[in-house]
Amino acid sequence: MIKQTTALCALFGACATFGAGFQVLEQGASNLGTALAGSTANANADATSAFWNPSSAFEVGLAAGKTTIDSGMNFVIPSFSFTGSSYRTDASGNPVAPIGGSNGGNAGELAYVPNFNLVHMFSDDLAITLSITSPYGLETDYDSDWVGRYQALNSDLTTVDINPSLAYKVNDWLSVSGGVSLQYMHAELTQASPTALGDAEVSLRGQSWGVGGNIGFTIKYAEGGRLGFHWRSEVSQDITGNQHMTLPALGYYDRILAPIETNLTLPQTFNVGVYQRLWGALDRFAVMADYSFTCWNAFDELDIQNSNTGATVGGEPVHENWKNVSRISFGIHYYPEFDENLTLRIGATWDESPVPGPKNRTARIPCSDRAWLAGGLGYKYENMTVNVSYMYIFFYNDSGIDHSTPGVCTTGVYTGHAQVVSIQAGISF
Repeated sequence: MIKQTTALCALFGACATFGAGFQVLEQGASNLGTALAGSTANANADATSAFWNPSSAFEVGLAAGKTTIDSGMNFVIPSFSFTGSSYRTDASGNPVAPIGGSNGGNAGELAYVPNFNLVHMFSDDLAITLSITSPYGLETDYDSDWVGRYQALNSDLTTVDINPSLAYKVNDWLSVSGGVSLQYMHAELTQASPTALGDAEVSLRGQSWGVGGNIGFTIKYAEGGRLGFHWRSEVSQDITGNQHMTLPALGYYDRILAPIETNLTLPQTFNVGVYQRLWGALDRFAVMADYSFTCWNAFDELDIQNSNTGATVGGEPVHENWKNVSRISFGIHYYPEFDENLTLRIGATWDESPVPGPKNRTARIPCSDRAWLAGGLGYKYENMTVNVSYMYIFFYNDSGIDHSTPGVCTTGVYTGHAQVVSIQAGISF
């Protein structure tokens, strides 16, 4: 776990990554009820538009001078495990000797992911929004004796993104928005290192700030129907920190060995979504869909260097070679006739993994294709709302790993699933 942190990380906690790659997509219980379908078009007409597409904030229906806030907490309950082996290799990558140990236990960690969203209407056609979220995060944690300990033990990454935006209503059918993201990142990567006195624990810790931008638009193409588009830019993080070592036999406890640095570019994303309230005999239903394209090819390698010498820590960079991926979501709302304040939701998502194959799958991010099934409900009482949702995530393709680093190769298969319970409360004033 992170041993040194800031107040921001303490607020946002450790994040488990349950969008593909290490995206954290648990942004709003109202959206998770449909597995994110309709989020870009603000299907739920709430303040979560501050993150998903600020130009759709006018769908909240606030009068000039009024404000609405939605804040929530997501509880991510992962379970995934490794079955396989690890062995030492020679300079040519040939196996030399097996590495003993366990399969590492459940490497998933219970995580909580909070979020905060605000919309304020300056006038009927001008709004400001603010989202404070954790859009990227990661935590895997293996037992200390697992066979792949020389490649990974604990991996922990937390981001906090502060994103104010302005939205302008051009006319009755078009609104646009633009904003800036100020993003903090803290990361810690640990692994074992063999010595003549037993295994040492080596920890790489660093932090940084980065800046990005976002633009969007919303089109009301028909009565009860709208289309939303949102783009988020890349964010370049120049991470600096220190390499630490713990080796009790030498009296080393969290001893700093050297300063380190690396660059991590977080991907740009493109989202488009549609919401349509039905008519006639089906007027109690609405249908929605979202498509997302994430440019994960920005994550081609992880090269952590000694800041004093420029040498790569561990001997060579980790070649990730991730690919660009898609996510597709479909959802349905039902508005019961017996209570106009109640909304029932159901949805499903297919989420593609950016990892191209076993050679590039690492023990730190054993990502695979996944499918989501979700359901939830929302209730409005006067100026307050509450939303709850539940989502089950299937890792429906077993994740093979055949990953080599200098002197070590780990081979095997990952299997698992995850559950997400989300709550959200809102108030307008």
